[in-house]
Amino acid sequence: MKHFFISFLLILLLAESSTAAYVIKGRVNLDDDWQPKVFMAAVEKLSDYYRASAELVISVAKVNEEGYFRFEGNNLPEEDRFYRFYLMKEQNSDYDACLYVGGDDHNFIHLLLNNNSLIDIQADSSYSSPFGNYQIENSIQNESLRALARMVYPSFEFYKFRFPTELKLAEESMHENLKNFADTCQYPLVALAAVNNTDFDYFFESDKAFYLAFAERLKERIPYSPYTDNYIRKVRIYDEAEDGNIPWWIWTLLALGWGVAGLLAMQWWRFREMLSKQAPEAEASSKMDLLTEKELEILRLIAENKTNKEIAATLFISLSTVKSHLNKIYNKLRVNNRNQAAEVYQTHFQQL
Repeated sequence: MKHFFISFLLILLLAESSTAAYVIKGRVNLDDDWQPKVFMAAVEKLSDYYRASAELVISVAKVNEEGYFRFEGNNLPEEDRFYRFYLMKEQNSDYDACLYVGGDDHNFIHLLLNNNSLIDIQADSSYSSPFGNYQIENSIQNESLRALARMVYPSFEFYKFRFPTELKLAEESMHENLKNFADTCQYPLVALAAVNNTDFDYFFESDKAFYLAFAERLKERIPYSPYTDNYIRKVRIYDEAEDGNIPWWIWTLLALGWGVAGLLAMQWWRFREMLSKQAPEAEASSKMDLLTEKELEILRLIAENKTNKEIAATLFISLSTVKSHLNKIYNKLRVNNRNQAAEVYQTHFQQL
């Protein structure tokens, strides 16, 4: 009987340990402006680092009246991956999520987690923002990621500078700071987060050696990480764009696309005859009605092929605010990229 009881206890302990391999808990600052829940979103590729979308959310935790929340489970990969934790304003929906950078509205943090992570996050109650001056416990790697956040997020304020020379100096200073952080950081994924925060569009051509050398560093330190492949692919695209060469695989895709297009041409024209021209125009018009005046202004600049940086400079807003508006525009128009958004804009005004 004694042996049976001991065996039963062991089974219970094993069952309990298998149900919650990771535990992420903590406290946030919560007031009436925020929904009482924390969203946990997977950052599967580098371009998702600042993208708020319902499709990226893998778990949601309730926040109690004291601001405490808790995530636990056994469904994360064994290797470290990036995850973003964020809150949403009361007026937002799952498909209208928005990331706010800096100030009292800063509503997100990034963490590196695996299936065995045990992390405690504590916001400073003297701050108004949900994760204001937060502290990380039980993870030195995430403390390093927190140090990067202290460097990056206040820097978004330099996009408020009105003088081009002042803005350029601030951008160059931040670029050097991020490079130094990446070079001295012992954690390769944290270093990658720093490099990912640099402005590839602005600095890749002048600092190509740094970006290429960092790719070699990732291949040596974390060769099997999906982020390594993602970064190398990104660098190759920028490198080939700078060299003015079109890689062979693009030609291959183009050839396949032309072949498929030829086979489907007849079917397409028959299908097109069945479509009503008024339906897509009405749909585009209804989508445009969902946009605010500021979002319409940004959409107009997108249709004029303006970059995020040019939009920020034109409207005197931060780059992060531009990105936040873009996410909201994409969600409202049900599109995935700038080209599709511009097409909706052009379709709308062609019918006016």
